[in-house]
Amino acid sequence: MDNKKQNKENILGYVTHNVFDKSGRLLLTEGTPLTLKVVQKLEERKLSFRISAVPLGHNPAKSKPVSLQAKTTKPFRVPQRLDKKFERLNGESISHAAKYMNWILRQIHEDVFLNNNIKILAQGHKANYSHSINVALISVAIARKLKYNKISLHELALGSLYHDIGKILLPKSVLDDIAGVCDGQTLIYQQHTVLGSDLLAANKLPEGVYLIARQHHEKHSGNGYPNGIKGNDIHLNAAIVAVADTFDRLTSAIFHRNVLSPDEAIKQIVLAQGIDYPPQVIDMFVELFNTD
Repeated sequence: MDNKKQNKENILGYVTHNVFDKSGRLLLTEGTPLTLKVVQKLEERKLSFRISAVPLGHNPAKSKPVSLQAKTTKPFRVPQRLDKKFERLNGESISHAAKYMNWILRQIHEDVFLNNNIKILAQGHKANYSHSINVALISVAIARKLKYNKISLHELALGSLYHDIGKILLPKSVLDDIAGVCDGQTLIYQQHTVLGSDLLAANKLPEGVYLIARQHHEKHSGNGYPNGIKGNDIHLNAAIVAVADTFDRLTSAIFHRNVLSPDEAIKQIVLAQGIDYPPQVIDMFVELFNTD
C-alpha cells in the first residue's frame, strides 16, 4: 500500500505520445504516468518526450481525438474458436468466463491507457496477447469456483489480462527466444514482472490488479521471482494466474519445445501443489476439467 501511495504522489504528468528508444523499441505508451524516476531515465538516454499535467482522457485538448478513436474501432473480443486445449475444460465454466471477459474487454475499450496497451499486445506481441486471453479465461473460471465477489473478480480479470504487460518494455532480443530465455538474458526477462507492476500501479490501478503482474512468477515455497516471497505473502489473484499461466505455457508450442497434452500438464501442476501453488487453487483448477 505504501508503494502504491508513493507512486501516486510522485506522478509528474502523463506522456502525450508513444516513446521509443533509438532502436525502435517501445518504452512508454501514450497516457502512461511519468514519475521523477522515469523522467530521469528518459533524460539520461537523451530521449525526447512531451508531458501533460493531466491524464489524456481528462484533457480537453485531447478528449475529442480519443473519443473519435474509441468510436471508430471495435472492442477486442475473446475468439469464438478457442485453442483445442479448452475442449478438455468444463464447457460451461469456460463459456461463462468468455462472456465475462468480453464484458471486461468492452470496458477496457473506454479507457485510454488500458486500450492502448491491449492494442500493443494484440498488434505487436500477438503470441503474448493470445496467451493473456487464455490465462484470463482459466483464471476467471478458477476464481468463480473460489466464490470471488464482484470487485475481486473484476480485479482478477483485469490483472490476468495484463499479467505480462511488462514484456512490451523488454528488448526484442529477449522476447525473440520465447521458448527459453538463457544466461545473461534471464535477469532481464524476469524484470517484466516489476516493469508491468510499476506500469499498472502508476496508472492508479488497485493492488489486486498490479500485484498479479508482479507476483505471478512467485512460488508458494518461496523459490520464485522477483522477490522470493511465499505462502500467504503472495496475493491470491497472483497465485491463481500463476496456475493458469503455467498450464497455458506447458500446452503451447510457441512457449515450449516439448509441448504437453492438457492431461500431462495437469499432472505436472498437481505434483507442484503446496510447493509452487497453494492447495486450494489447485483443487479448483482440477475441478475445471471434465472427468468423463
